[in-house]
Amino acid sequence: MRTKLFFAFFAVIAMALVSNLIYEQLVVRDFEAYVGGAKADKLYWILASVEGSYTDGRWDIRSLHNAAHWAAMLGFDIRITDKGNRELMSSRHALEMLSPSMKRRMQGITDLESATGDYEQYPLYGEGREVGTLYARTTARPGRVSDKEQVFRRKGREFLITSFVIAGSGAVLLAVFFSLFLARPLKHMKRAVEALAQGNFSARVATTSDRDELGKLSKSFNFMAEALEREEALRKRLTSNIAHELRTPLAVAKANVEAMIDGVVEDRQSGLENVRLEIERLIGLVEGIEDITKAEASFFSKNRYTLTNLADFLDGIVAKLTPLAAERGLSLQLTRGEDRIVLTDQDKLERIIQNIVTNALKNTLSGGVTLSYASDATIFSVEVRDTGVGIPEDKRDLIFKRFYRGDDSTGIGLGLAIVKELADALGGGVDFRSRVGEGSVFTVRLPLHGK
Repeated sequence: MRTKLFFAFFAVIAMALVSNLIYEQLVVRDFEAYVGGAKADKLYWILASVEGSYTDGRWDIRSLHNAAHWAAMLGFDIRITDKGNRELMSSRHALEMLSPSMKRRMQGITDLESATGDYEQYPLYGEGREVGTLYARTTARPGRVSDKEQVFRRKGREFLITSFVIAGSGAVLLAVFFSLFLARPLKHMKRAVEALAQGNFSARVATTSDRDELGKLSKSFNFMAEALEREEALRKRLTSNIAHELRTPLAVAKANVEAMIDGVVEDRQSGLENVRLEIERLIGLVEGIEDITKAEASFFSKNRYTLTNLADFLDGIVAKLTPLAAERGLSLQLTRGEDRIVLTDQDKLERIIQNIVTNALKNTLSGGVTLSYASDATIFSVEVRDTGVGIPEDKRDLIFKRFYRGDDSTGIGLGLAIVKELADALGGGVDFRSRVGEGSVFTVRLPLHGK
């Protein structure tokens, strides 16, 4: 990438050089066109002055002298001849006619000896006919237009060279700066990707900003690495837990089958019933694994936040779970207050509340479950209160662990573990308080405006 950046900036430098050369040619051409136009204007003025010296069929020598004088001042060496090609006036003759002091001044303005090349001929007209010829050529004029033209050309060329040097140096410096600025985080990311490929899921890259593409790429990489690290940890833990959970029902089923084969168990019906119960446990375990697989899929997906009316949302959950409560002879209701609009991931929040309510219904013998909600400036909360058996003091640190089951539980111990992990994924948390024999209150607290 660094090489590509250098080539890109060198291409910019080459384009700047070409554009400078083109610009120089255009400027020089326009300047020469301007100089040529100015020369033509001066010649036209000289021609007009000379032709104005011819009146009443004869030439006015004094007027010709003034015209030749001004021609010398304008940088021209001229000769004026009549119809018979006799010289009437010239720049040299005009200077000889000046006073000594005026002549010295004129010599400081023009140098007739510097005139080179052939004279250009211009016919002179007076009173509607050709009356003579003007011969003219340019002279060097120290300190005046001719020198200034050369200075302009030189200064213009120096300016273009200077601008090219500045632009080229700036482009090189920018190439070095951007190549280092862009290449360094990409090199860090390359090392992190290599570490990730070797199984080091703790590899991360520094994120300086999330507004540019590199910052967004770094943030996405860190999210991916975090998800992979968490998935690897969950995989190891889940594999260990599943192996532990499968071992017991398989061992019991095997022992019953062997006992029936060896004739140790005379009541085969009872032995087969024991095997059936263990198979039911295995089926429940598989279903639980399916549930946690779905939950973990949501752990690793980015949260999809939508504006949600909390009261209507909880009403929908109550309506869905009311038949389950009715089967157990329990009530399920929502204490509805003012509408609360929150920004949250509805799928994750639904799984959280549904798992808590289902767990509460399973552990409630009489009475029922009540939901309520509240919010403040930064968070909102959902409270699930039941009149169940409560949680003993020595079991309260275990209820959010995977595959933990209470003494009278019929589940496989994944519901509340999923609740805790989903709440963490949404940037919130869940806590509870409980009294044995009176019931429990679970409270989910999440950011009001998303994570």
